Amino acid sequence: MAGLATWVGVIALSYLATKYLYRLYFHPLSKFPGPRLAAASSLYEFYFNVVRRGMFVWEIERLHQVYGPIIRINPREVHIKDPEYYDEIYASSARKREKDPVNIARFDLDGSAFAAVSPEQHRLRRAPLDRFFSKQAITNLEPLIWEKLDALCDHFTRAFQSHKVINLDAGFAGLTSDIIYRFVFGVEAGNLDRADFNESVRDGINGLFRMGHITFFFPFIQSLMSALPLAWLEKVNPYALALMNQKKAIQQHTTDMLDGNMAKSERESIIGTIAGPNGPDHMKHPMDLTNDGWSLIIGGTETTARSLSLGAFHLFTNATMRKKLREELRSVMPTADARPTWNQLEQLPYLSGFVCEALRLSTGIASRSARVAPTEALVYKDYVIPPKTLVSQTNYFTLMDPTIFPDPHAFDPERWMRAAAQGDRLDRYLVNFSKGTRMCVGKNLAWAELYLVFATLARRFDMELHQTTADNIAFVRDFGMPYPDEGNLSVQALVTKILTD
Repeated sequence: MAGLATWVGVIALSYLATKYLYRLYFHPLSKFPGPRLAAASSLYEFYFNVVRRGMFVWEIERLHQVYGPIIRINPREVHIKDPEYYDEIYASSARKREKDPVNIARFDLDGSAFAAVSPEQHRLRRAPLDRFFSKQAITNLEPLIWEKLDALCDHFTRAFQSHKVINLDAGFAGLTSDIIYRFVFGVEAGNLDRADFNESVRDGINGLFRMGHITFFFPFIQSLMSALPLAWLEKVNPYALALMNQKKAIQQHTTDMLDGNMAKSERESIIGTIAGPNGPDHMKHPMDLTNDGWSLIIGGTETTARSLSLGAFHLFTNATMRKKLREELRSVMPTADARPTWNQLEQLPYLSGFVCEALRLSTGIASRSARVAPTEALVYKDYVIPPKTLVSQTNYFTLMDPTIFPDPHAFDPERWMRAAAQGDRLDRYLVNFSKGTRMCVGKNLAWAELYLVFATLARRFDMELHQTTADNIAFVRDFGMPYPDEGNLSVQALVTKILTD
């Protein structure tokens, strides 16, 4: 037996040595710059993202400073830090781009448009969803946004009357969650009906993102969590429990819809329409449709809520900014309770700059999202990137590029106005929603929510931040979205005045 164990050990070591030698000297990416350890093994990324908890993004930034704009960051992926090359990676439908099945497996969203690997699969899943998120469709959704925004403002009014500190981040998440649940499933999530905005509404989404680095390396954990009794899961990880509870509730609701058990509001919803008799048959697999619905809930809740929270932080710490916003807003909001349209608000240059800064500094998705050109060799400077190679950029590096956005950490709405006056299109670098065929389907909904909420906040309320500093909204750790050093992004405030004129 000892002899057999020795031979097994020798074979295993020989295999690893051969694999590492191939990756270092004979792999198609062997001539690309970067640390040898990263080229040889994914343990390099594992150390920074799992052991050090979401810090690989900063190591990538350091590596670019050492090696230049193109580096090999793991055995099979090249990362480029160059905003002008972004459109080459995240290209239009004229050029084939695929997702990485290993990367998307971490989210356990099989069968959804988000998880589609090939452009053909993605087009088949995405096409039935696109019409619901057109600009006209979202314009027609404005009454729902106003309904939920009124409910949030009622919370602020009661908080003013009772001198109660409110969690703005929870309120914004309750708002965006209530909107997206009604839009996608035709049901009331009821977060804004609760005094605390149902702060736990984000637990499932945060659980998904916080486990993302671990499930990237060990995707079987998702299946294991699904199989565990909920009582056991609660003891292991409360966030994982929230994730499973939320997803199972959506699965049950989707199954009911496919069985025809729908109220009128549900039949008119996105999933209700697809599940109905006139919906496309290829979308009606219960788990696939569940995952489409769940991915829309994820995308429609947390990222926009974070942009709102960051924008509110700057709005209520800068009196000059508030004054400029209010003066501009009077043209379409002559009274504090006026209801301008999204289209009217888009015409206001200072407000538009404010919205763009809130998006830019909140980053959206923090992690890189690699693409594969299956049949095309990409060329960057003197490097030819072979077909089927993973190639990525990180949105944050474009959004914070000082050559495009001078003093990039400053919240400066007027930078967009200055650029427009000079004929510069800064918006082409606003990559929060990505680009190309995989651009976020819900971007119009996010834009509408940001414009309507910021205009209402600026025109109706004065607030004073409570136990909230820049550290509470800082991007320190990458767990799919930007997180501060500890805990979740948070903004607390005390409503000090309700404006009436």
